[in-house]
Amino acid sequence: MIVVGLTLGNALSFPQSVRANTLLHLKMHCALVGAAFKTEEASQEENPLKLKSLAVITLIVLGCSPAFGQTFSLGFRGHSGTQYCDYEVVKVSPPYAAGTHNLTTDCGSSVDGVMVGFKGYIPLSSGAPVTGTVMEMSDNFIDASYQAYTGCQVDWVTKTKASTLHYGWAVYYSCSGGSDFLLNYGYLTTKLGATKQQAGAKIASFGAALAKTGTGTKK
Repeated sequence: MIVVGLTLGNALSFPQSVRANTLLHLKMHCALVGAAFKTEEASQEENPLKLKSLAVITLIVLGCSPAFGQTFSLGFRGHSGTQYCDYEVVKVSPPYAAGTHNLTTDCGSSVDGVMVGFKGYIPLSSGAPVTGTVMEMSDNFIDASYQAYTGCQVDWVTKTKASTLHYGWAVYYSCSGGSDFLLNYGYLTTKLGATKQQAGAKIASFGAALAKTGTGTKK
């Protein structure tokens, strides 16, 4: 006989003797992280019902696996309404996040930026344009844009879903290390990049603001 113990996110726990009717509750807890199985051999006897239950549990957990990670692709619209030519493709495996800042498809750059960071939280009291649960990632788009070492560091803050009601992205940078500055912010959209007919064509989310700072020397 095989005895199974299932713990989901330390919030849902089944006894070692798993009955078939408890399987109905598993679907309600797919989003909980940290599913772990512990098996131990109690004897050589096999209970067909429990073996069948184990197989069903395995199938359900495999079916729930996408809840433990996600990949999203979102475009950037400025707070004034401009749809920019760059966009992000990010994979999240809590608490980690990594992705690509696409600068090549519509912006015309020869290389993309690289993003990597963690899931974080910015309180409303901070006064930041983007608050709540976010992905905070370092981004090398400045060096990628100039194809040179600029000595500047970027912190990219993003939500994971598009919204026209609340700001969803913000970019901070520092070239001195002593302080950081808000470079730009706006809304996240499902539109990736900007077409030639749009005002934001060839204008990146950081382009105009970065030009004002005089950062780097483009080759």
